[in-house]
Amino acid sequence: MRRIMTASLSDLPSGLTLSRLRALTAVAEEGSFSAAARRIGVSHSAVAQQIRDLERAHEIHLFDRVRGVLRPTPACLELCDIGNRIQAAERDAARVLSRRGPSGKHRLRVGLGNSMPGIAIVGRVLTQHPTLTVTVDSGSHQDIMAALSRREVDVAVLPDLPPDPRFRRAPVLSQEVVAITSPGTAMARRDKVTLAELAASPLVFRSPGSSTQKLVDRGFRHAGLNPEPRLIADTRDAVYEAVAVGIGVGFMWRYGTYRSDVVQRLTVPEFRSRVDEVVFALSDETNPLVDLFFNVASQFRPEEMITG
Repeated sequence: MRRIMTASLSDLPSGLTLSRLRALTAVAEEGSFSAAARRIGVSHSAVAQQIRDLERAHEIHLFDRVRGVLRPTPACLELCDIGNRIQAAERDAARVLSRRGPSGKHRLRVGLGNSMPGIAIVGRVLTQHPTLTVTVDSGSHQDIMAALSRREVDVAVLPDLPPDPRFRRAPVLSQEVVAITSPGTAMARRDKVTLAELAASPLVFRSPGSSTQKLVDRGFRHAGLNPEPRLIADTRDAVYEAVAVGIGVGFMWRYGTYRSDVVQRLTVPEFRSRVDEVVFALSDETNPLVDLFFNVASQFRPEEMITG
């Protein structure tokens, strides 16, 4: 009996395995062995062999070639549906395991569009859960949305998040874009400045695509102004440092940083738009650390941040 069982188990590699299901779904979705191979990171011949092994082992026809494209048969589509569910379960299992780091500590993965107020919330979460490890991924609005959708981060903080039934969400604070200037300028002694005054000053802009710069550009455009910046910087920190050393006047979200040791924030009345920073996670996310993050965020008070 043991010999029969051993022989049966040794036949499994030519039958139905997770790797063969993964290859099957990739070919069905990509339409060719080569495209499927690139997607799952194996060779063209390996994918073709996996499909042939499945067809031989189970005496089934899985693909028809139509004008050079591999089209799945009805039986193949049924298998693909099962394969997709199995792969989704595999991703869920990996997500559960990823909640602990290499040392075995609990880990929370956070995505941030702006450093603040997200980093301030992370700091308070760590105060309440000192054994926790947190990883922070920063990026554009699009990058963070994609990372959360792929479950590469557990929770995220972004400005101006549109309603979406996929997410549970909670606003943290509402803020506007302000002008920032170094303390050595006459402008630094004021609380407000107009766009006309700013247009006549040396300016430091962010690169196109920045949410801050989009609002600044729109404000100048509505005021009929088209100033040329003295410097264009690709990061928020670069703008801050350029302003600090006196290169020009820049722009940032009011609560974009805790630092107030150098620059002075000035309200720009023409920037009437205020934007909510929102904490959000996938609606089916059951990670208790995400619940902790939401709870801490709900107690966050923007007036406690240094505003300069």
